[in-house]
Amino acid sequence: MLKLVLIIFITLISSCSKNFKEADVNLIFPRNIAKIEGKHAIFIKDDNFVQKRDFKSDDCESWAVDLKLQELFDNSFLRLSDMMFKNLTVYRGKSIDLERKLKQFKTIIIIEKNLALTSFSTIGNNGIFNIKLNSNFRIKSGQNEIKTNVQSEQNWKKNVFLNCKLVDGSKKASEEAFKSLLNQAYNNIYASVFSLSR
Repeated sequence: MLKLVLIIFITLISSCSKNFKEADVNLIFPRNIAKIEGKHAIFIKDDNFVQKRDFKSDDCESWAVDLKLQELFDNSFLRLSDMMFKNLTVYRGKSIDLERKLKQFKTIIIIEKNLALTSFSTIGNNGIFNIKLNSNFRIKSGQNEIKTNVQSEQNWKKNVFLNCKLVDGSKKASEEAFKSLLNQAYNNIYASVFSLSR
């Protein structure tokens, strides 16, 4: 009997963890990205990420939500930059010698700060999830620079009595939020690099 209970318990745990694993957020990038010639760099500062989470309800299995937003921010900018530039160098850390590095590259993208705000509450019979993303970065070329801020917001709502799973809902909302953010980032980076390189 004890063995049977143990087998059932292990099966339930593995099926739950599988469901949560499937809820990983897929990053959706702009289509037909134009490759930019020349040597360029991206610098991702340490401690550039701020996350605020305000979950006021345990409905819809909200306790299971783990979006790994810092990882998503870093991966999104790294992958987007890699798609945009033919020759890209990546730097990470607290600081770099910008004056020296600027002589080596046409432009350097400096990721200053990424912010993610997530909230979940139950209003009436509805579970409501909200995600706001905000990113500040600079694009430098020689003595010139362009500062940019991109932001996006998405909501998800479902009746708490109708198979409401926030793991799935937060994934959908996050995918749409990052899709919008990446489209804006692409347009801003492309326009800035073109402007600075003229």
